Amino acid sequence: MEIILAIIFFLLGISIGSFLNVVADRVPLGKSIISPPSHCFNCGHKLESRDLIPLISYIWLRGKCRYCRATIPLRSMLVEMFTGLVFVMALLKIGLGWPLAGSLICISILIVLIVVDMDSGVLPHLIVYPAIGTMIIIAGVNTFVGTEPDIRSALLGFSLAAGLFLLLWGVPKLLKKNILGFGDVGMAGLIGASVGFPLVVIALYLAILTGGVTVLILIALRVRRLSDPISFGLYLALGAIGTIFWGREILGLASVLFAG
Repeated sequence: MEIILAIIFFLLGISIGSFLNVVADRVPLGKSIISPPSHCFNCGHKLESRDLIPLISYIWLRGKCRYCRATIPLRSMLVEMFTGLVFVMALLKIGLGWPLAGSLICISILIVLIVVDMDSGVLPHLIVYPAIGTMIIIAGVNTFVGTEPDIRSALLGFSLAAGLFLLLWGVPKLLKKNILGFGDVGMAGLIGASVGFPLVVIALYLAILTGGVTVLILIALRVRRLSDPISFGLYLALGAIGTIFWGREILGLASVLFAG
């Protein structure tokens, strides 16, 4: 039964991943995710059902448009694959129930923001702010069903993360320096609302650790300069996803280490 459920969730995940690609492509441009129907961005030809089968269509067409042979970005397939695998991981880690549903909604939103941030370096308010509201509503439901994060935890997590990143954005701004974009402030608030307090501390730690190490490596390779602004959206999202899966274990380990 577990294998059957894993297959179902993988298929669900790649299907949702296909939709997330549409959201990531259209919403930052202010376009509808419903109209016009899916089409080739090069020739404008409306795609048929056989062109829209997650993973299979991309492989079958060898990454080319059926009509004009323009290259389809590899990202489309990678997002579908990643979403499918993460959905299966969430099922195995969290189990069936409302906490799984809330986590999958959160993860789906974070995947969209990862894609948009990597494509354009922007975290659109059109996605981030409604997502914060969505996660607070989910926290409200969590309060009634007795799971985490509850509304108090989510609001505390939001305030802590958004407040910290507001300082990290605002203080350098007063000194006429740019370290973070304001989009990172909203993104941090989203992470805090998603995982709640105290797990937001783990999420921010993972984000700052991975982001800091990556930046140091890029500086060492002379790919970027120390004075260049840091786009933290990717790291915040990955930190949150890691916290959804392993945050309690990391928090428990940290408690043991500090208690010792």
